[in-house]
Amino acid sequence: MPLSEEQRLNMKKRRQKILDTAVHLFATEGYEGTTIKKIAEAAEISFGNVFTYFKDKEQLFIASVVEPLEAISDQILDFNEHAEDPVAELLEMVKKHIKLFAGEQNYLTLVVQVVGQHQRFPEPFDHLDQFHDKWRNKIGRLIESGQEKGLLQKQEPIPVATLYTSLLIGIRLNNTDTRYSNMWDQYITPTFQLFGPIH
Repeated sequence: MPLSEEQRLNMKKRRQKILDTAVHLFATEGYEGTTIKKIAEAAEISFGNVFTYFKDKEQLFIASVVEPLEAISDQILDFNEHAEDPVAELLEMVKKHIKLFAGEQNYLTLVVQVVGQHQRFPEPFDHLDQFHDKWRNKIGRLIESGQEKGLLQKQEPIPVATLYTSLLIGIRLNNTDTRYSNMWDQYITPTFQLFGPIH
């Protein structure tokens, strides 16, 4: 008998709750310190029910890295590298990214673990690495456009883009304040200066 719409919705919610709990635990307790039992208890779901959605801990870990990235990738890439005014576009991009990254502490902690142990976690790292290349190259094209128009200082675009993406993650990991703290707005101007705007 096919599942009803309500049953499908409940299963989707349950799977998401498991995934959100796993992201939190993997980020705070690491891969070794996190067990399916701990995830099930924290998510208030039976141990066996976790395996309805995920084959094993490794698959759940991979999903914890890959699926949130898929969920926020469109927001991260939501800027126009062909904008008429590259400087204004860069400033708006920085504002959007600062706001977005302010709310992603657990996930970014998990990302740093994977990048730091990329040989141990090759599959999730590969997803992160491919996305980072795509993101960095898009920023690089916007920087190049600003330089060609004489609006930005001449410097190599890809290293600048790499510094920018690294800075965003670093800001988030070095702040224990809430995502709505006024401090986040104060990071916008110095972060934007990284691109070398000519005033």
